[in-house]
Amino acid sequence: MELMYNELSVDALSANRYAANDKMKLFSETVAEARRRGFRNIRSYHDSHQIQLTADYTLYDWLNNADVSKELRDNMYGMLILPFIRDEDEQVVAGYVSGDYYFEDAANGIAKTSCPGLAAAHLYETLSVSLQSSAAWIKNELEVTVEVNGTSTSKQVNNVFSRGCFDVAAISGIVENLGNVVLDESPLAPDAKDIHLADHHGKKELKALWNRLKNNPYVIAGRSTDFGGKRFIRKTSSDGVVEIVLVDSDKEYALWVQTTGRNLRETKAIAEILKDRYE
Repeated sequence: MELMYNELSVDALSANRYAANDKMKLFSETVAEARRRGFRNIRSYHDSHQIQLTADYTLYDWLNNADVSKELRDNMYGMLILPFIRDEDEQVVAGYVSGDYYFEDAANGIAKTSCPGLAAAHLYETLSVSLQSSAAWIKNELEVTVEVNGTSTSKQVNNVFSRGCFDVAAISGIVENLGNVVLDESPLAPDAKDIHLADHHGKKELKALWNRLKNNPYVIAGRSTDFGGKRFIRKTSSDGVVEIVLVDSDKEYALWVQTTGRNLRETKAIAEILKDRYE
């Protein structure tokens, strides 16, 4: 499971390093609780060098500040990763580029502002995590405006900002749901599953792959698809489709596989199973 860093929450900058360290203490404790609940990464639009805590003090500086408790810093090591949206998550990428995402909170002095981190949290259906730099971020629900082709809609993003947030019923329920993916199995026998392979030089290799995949209970059907790709799992979709590439074959032959996945989370979970068993 992954959190999405709300990059807007770094504003306003702390007046000095002492205030920044106090703010980071709360953030680190939040991250520690997130780790305990099963979150392994925080995806971010910026890296630690770019996250300013004061005008001249970054998150990178804080991570390397020997005056800060090692325990607090260790909570953060390895957690922040880029990119905020993975290239292979094509449906999420498409959702992001097809619209504009904004956050606005006039009561707390925040004008209409682009919000990549909150957009990613919405698209991945996960939680955002915020620094306690403003009353705007000390909320478990943040409203994001999505504008597509001149039409605006409001979406709620669930947000954590403290250790205690994970005990809020709404948040704990989301975390529990994120952590438990229940997969349906296909009722079809392996040899009853449809497979359509084009007549090309990769047919033999793809047939060998299918003869293994068809035995998987989460696989329903397969067919040839466009060649190319450097990863075994090239693409996953919310409609249960997983595209698999034989990366060591002559032309990187690929197979389109329909699985029992009913949403992106389930499909990605199935893709990981297929990768572990058949790569």
